Amino acid sequence: MIFRNANNNDANKLDELLTKLIEDECQYDKNCKAIKVKDFYIHYILDPTKYFYLCEDDNKIVGYIYAIIENNNIKIDALYVEEDKRRLGIASKLINNVINYAHEKKFNKVVINVLSNNIKAKNLYYKYFKLNKKIDDNKEELLLEISK
Repeated sequence: MIFRNANNNDANKLDELLTKLIEDECQYDKNCKAIKVKDFYIHYILDPTKYFYLCEDDNKIVGYIYAIIENNNIKIDALYVEEDKRRLGIASKLINNVINYAHEKKFNKVVINVLSNNIKAKNLYYKYFKLNKKIDDNKEELLLEISK
């Protein structure tokens, strides 16, 4: 498996993976509506306030992480790994990459939101983040302070 930064050529595949991520999240959020994402990431992939990192297996993108840089913090906005590639450490490597990037850039914190009843995601995220606050009945904000 190869881990690398994303580029414009990856945008369409990342849109497909975002569609799958939304479908996954809909099982945890009754207000969610599954949509097919098209031409979304192409507008952000080269934006310096956005961060994309992905995993390829046999020249196929099988997972990615997308984060937004704002106010000297980085917020993970999307993390997805194909179902048949889960439990292989890919998500952990993607998260660790963002954490390392945050240290390198001297950001203050890494933030991620998670749906409260998405236990699998929470089990992964709690290896790195602590509960910061409940956003509402269905969503929690998790936080990692970056030591300088």
